[in-house]
Amino acid sequence: MQYENVGHIVLIRCNKIISSDKRKTDDKIGRLSNNIRKNGIIQPLTVRPLDYGMYEIISGERRFTASKLAGLSSVPCIIIDTDEKTSAALNFIENSFRKNYNLFDEADAIKSLILDFKYDIDEISDMLSCDISEIIDKLKILHFSRENRVKAEISNLSFRQCKALLKLENTEFFDKTLDEIISLHLNDFQTEEYIGKILKNKRNTLIFKDIRIFTNTVSNAIEKMKNAGINVISDKSENDEKIEYRIVIMKNNKIAVKSR
Repeated sequence: MQYENVGHIVLIRCNKIISSDKRKTDDKIGRLSNNIRKNGIIQPLTVRPLDYGMYEIISGERRFTASKLAGLSSVPCIIIDTDEKTSAALNFIENSFRKNYNLFDEADAIKSLILDFKYDIDEISDMLSCDISEIIDKLKILHFSRENRVKAEISNLSFRQCKALLKLENTEFFDKTLDEIISLHLNDFQTEEYIGKILKNKRNTLIFKDIRIFTNTVSNAIEKMKNAGINVISDKSENDEKIEYRIVIMKNNKIAVKSR
């Protein structure tokens, strides 16, 4: 479907704009609102058209919230005609460069890109220009319980500190160590050193809980090979103990082979 004004800056009424951001606003939103009230919006929002004359925000969630607080009925927007999957990626990329982007929010967003929008881990690593191992480490942060996540957020624990804490996951030391790191105001190095002493005589292996992230990546890789014209036979079996894949790549690609 073709939309008018794609690629142009237009004024759109706030009641025609849908925000996809589920995060609560931070305490700086009032300052941004006052600035918009005095100077207007310097950088337009980016939106994508939906049905019935509605639009969804791709980038500019904070500007949109602040504009409504400032009493604006319309906001300047650049319209981009794109699908929901691409929109989710663009929104994630913009947020990832925000200095105050919460590490747990980022991990939630990465998980959503994989499970809801079927992105591969390697595709997300390309978005952020980082190693796949770093993406996996970010996802591991979601192993924090809701209570411990709140503690870490309020105390502004860094990614390095949270990553170090996960070495104690599934042990009796985790909660106590988290509380001590917070109460002692330890920095990154001190946290790693403190946890290293605890682990000196104890080995603990981190088990990745949400295995769907990896099974989705395997399934997507198989699908990409098929789309590229490579004949692939794939079987998947699952029980209470394991998920097993059998993948056969045919050397002779002249005969199409259907996956079972």
